[in-house]
Order: sequence, then structure tokens, then C-alpha cells
Amino acid sequence: MTNGHVFMSAFPSRAFALSLQSLLLTLLLASCSTSPVVIQSNQLSAKRFELNHKECVVLVHGLWRSSSAMTSIENDLQTYGYRTITIDYPSTTENIPALVKDYLEQGYQQCVATGVPIIHFVTHSLGGILVRQFLQSHHLPEGGKVVMLSPPNKGSELSEKFGASGWYQWLVGPAGVSLSMKEGGLLRSLKAITEPLGIIAAYRDWSLWPESWLPTPNDGTVSVESTKLAEMDDFIMVNSGHSFMRFNDEVHSQIRQFLAYGAFLH
Repeated sequence: MTNGHVFMSAFPSRAFALSLQSLLLTLLLASCSTSPVVIQSNQLSAKRFELNHKECVVLVHGLWRSSSAMTSIENDLQTYGYRTITIDYPSTTENIPALVKDYLEQGYQQCVATGVPIIHFVTHSLGGILVRQFLQSHHLPEGGKVVMLSPPNKGSELSEKFGASGWYQWLVGPAGVSLSMKEGGLLRSLKAITEPLGIIAAYRDWSLWPESWLPTPNDGTVSVESTKLAEMDDFIMVNSGHSFMRFNDEVHSQIRQFLAYGAFLH
């Protein structure tokens, strides 16, 4: 798919704008690095591989990212036989309903076109909110499941605090600003989804932000409490940062566990 490009005319030069955006992004992700905890997977049987090949997983990245952000998860799923479609969407230039209509729906239809009977979603961060928006008017085929990695389901505390600020609106775009439970925020309008849902929340042992900005435990971007939904079927926490949880072997193993059995390994 076509990559999104962000053009910011409110600053004196594009180079300056991109440099500032890069600096702020670096601060947000500064503490994501942690040593992964590895869950040893059972040897993959030919039967399991055959079953997985009849399932397609739509991978949906988060804010400031592109389809390449989900490569680690995609490679792991493909190794275990799953078919995958990774969408690419311009996360800072359009609102969430538009991103769903223009990008996520196309990715979903690519899975449909493979002819497999079962379709899943695996999302990171903002991607989870896009899928919730999609599932307001769609349903996965029988057997389809959703796994969300650190989704801001109850809103982003940073968006709640800084959403009215011009610099923050420029940094995260309309989709990021809408991650609020305040009056008029998109999240308040989303109804519970009925698909089997597993949520993996990352957390760290320390926080870059004051408690009043981002409650602990958090992963540097989203608080653990904000990831939860009443309708979730299972929930686990993984010691990692928000961004680097995508590369965590335990996360990979738990994604496969939920897609296969509808529950995490506790």
C-alpha cells in the first residue's frame, strides 16, 4: 500500500519539524528496551502447520509506524504456518474512521481474497483502536480472534493531558488526539466487540513520566489499566517497553497461543 507522508506547514521548515518530531518521539520511546522473557514453544507438528495455513492474520501497526514495524511478529506467524497481511497506513494524517475505511478494510479484504475460512487481527497500540472501530460494523468469520498489544483502550493519558495543545496535535495527528474518554472523544462511542479478545499489556519497572501524567504500571506510552476492556477474554502482562514488545519472544509465543486456543499461557 502507499505510505503516508506528513507535511507540516506550521513550522519554518520541514527539516526542523521532522527533527523536533524525532526528538519528541525519542523521549516517548526512551525506556522501551528490556531483556525479553522467552517461552519455549512446543515443536510444531505438520498437523498444526496445516491448520494454521488455513488462517490469515491481519497485522495493524501503531502510531508513527509503518507496516515494517510488524515484521518481527509477521515472520514468527509465517514460520508457524499462518498467512499474513500487514497493512500500512499514515497514522498521523487522518482520523480513525478514515484510516479504517481507506486502509484497514483493504487489508482485511486481502485476507478474505485468500479464501481461508478463519481471519484474525493482531494489533499494536493505536492499531487496536482501528480494529475496534472496524468491528463496530463488521464481524470476523467463525473462529476469528483479536490479539491487542498495549492498546490505549481507555484512552491515552498523554492525549487526555495535552490533547488541546497545538504541539501535541501536530505530533500525534487527529487519530492520536482522539484517544480520549472525554466528551466527544471517539473511545466513548465504541461499543463492546464480540470477537474473542486477548490483550497483552507491556510494563516497565520504572517510568519516564510523572505519575500524574502516566500512572504506573505503564510501558512508557500507555498505562496497564488503560489497555483493558470489560469484554476481553484473557489478559496478561509482559515486562517490556511499549515499542520493543513487538520483538519480545514471549509476546510472539502468547500471540500464537491465543490464536490457536483462545487463551494465553499463564
